[in-house]
Amino acid sequence: MTKHVPLFLPLGSIRLLTIFFSFCIIFVHPALADKMAESPELFDTAFTLQERLDIPDGFVQREMVYISILLGTLVLCLFFFFMQRRMKKLRERDRERYLQLLEGILDNLPIAAKVKDVNDGMRYTFWNKKAEELFECSAREAIGKTDFETMPEAAALIRKEDEELVKTGIPQEGIRRFFTKKNEERFTFQNNNFIKLSDGRKWIVYTAWDITDLKIMERKLRLAKEEAEESNRIKSAFLANMSHEIRTPLNAIVGFSSILATEVSEEERVEYLDIIERNNELLLQLINDILDLSKIEAGTLEYVYANVDINKMVSEIEQATSIRLTNKDVRLVTVTPLPGLLLYTDQRRITQVFNNFISNALKFTAAGSITIGYGMPENSYIRFYVTDTGTGISSENAQGIFNRFVKLDSFKQGTGLGLAISQNIVKELKGEIGVESQLSKGSTFWFTLPFYKMDAHRSIFP
Repeated sequence: MTKHVPLFLPLGSIRLLTIFFSFCIIFVHPALADKMAESPELFDTAFTLQERLDIPDGFVQREMVYISILLGTLVLCLFFFFMQRRMKKLRERDRERYLQLLEGILDNLPIAAKVKDVNDGMRYTFWNKKAEELFECSAREAIGKTDFETMPEAAALIRKEDEELVKTGIPQEGIRRFFTKKNEERFTFQNNNFIKLSDGRKWIVYTAWDITDLKIMERKLRLAKEEAEESNRIKSAFLANMSHEIRTPLNAIVGFSSILATEVSEEERVEYLDIIERNNELLLQLINDILDLSKIEAGTLEYVYANVDINKMVSEIEQATSIRLTNKDVRLVTVTPLPGLLLYTDQRRITQVFNNFISNALKFTAAGSITIGYGMPENSYIRFYVTDTGTGISSENAQGIFNRFVKLDSFKQGTGLGLAISQNIVKELKGEIGVESQLSKGSTFWFTLPFYKMDAHRSIFP
């Protein structure tokens, strides 16, 4: 009895079905097989075959129908087999394309992305280009390794956070501060997520935004805010102090002028006139400082350049200082090592800087000496200085001594603007300014200016 083979089978049985049909074709009736060997053209159209063979009646037609069915089924199975292989290749190709696309997207994201395999001892399996740039570690160096190999200095803390994330499953986020291999400070806003797949695999996905520039800007804004607040505080104190500083010489001028209007002796008259003159000079200096400061802030302070005889200028400063020096315990010294030294600069502004230095020296030197001079040119610059043997300045106070409205002694007269104005003048003249001091030993205020040699028509660098 002939058994009929079902035509519809699961795709997984295609190979077995193909083998089975092959055996069916081989083991047909022997007479039919001989006829097929002698005249294969007779079997081109199996369903129209009418020729009788010397075998039992009807066998040929019945067997040929069965063979045709088997051959058709085989062709169909082969078709499905090759279609399955083609579909598999297409799926693999599409999968590869999608993986390449995903990798390209992740590599070009403006954020750092890292993936860690929890089941493989917390080893990295993905590390994009931004992560390479941010953490200064290539993907080749990171993939397959743990944090103890890539970032050993922070590995213990990272592992603790990872274990907490795996335990709770709650995403972690926050600002991280770290140092690169080049010891550069970096800040990131980091987000850590735990992912568990259906097959039981566990992963940790890290994303980090580089916010270093934002933190630097924030730090600068904070410092600027603190400086602005400090400036406002100092300015308020300055304005309160200015009323006192201006009122003091004005009261002296008005008071002693009123006394002079009465009958006084000649000796008293000379003394009162001297007091009025000194207070006039003080008041004029206060007003000039305020005006110069406003011009500096507006960028309108004038500079007039000319060929200056430095030795002559120092001599004139010495003469003016001698008149101001009333303390007999203080000796005035000048140092001018280069005869005939000429400098192309603004004499009035240099003299102003010298006078500001000398004013401080006179205020804080009770005994000893005040030295005015300059040194030998060095590296195309010449160094001017005023040295005293006064009370000196602590290192803390020396750091901010050139700031505006700073007074080392609130009981001494002055605006606290002289050194700040001097700093701006020296900067405009392309030089530098500074102070060297020790408490109870004295101070040296100095500034440098570019040194030019003079020819008959123009100034040139040495």
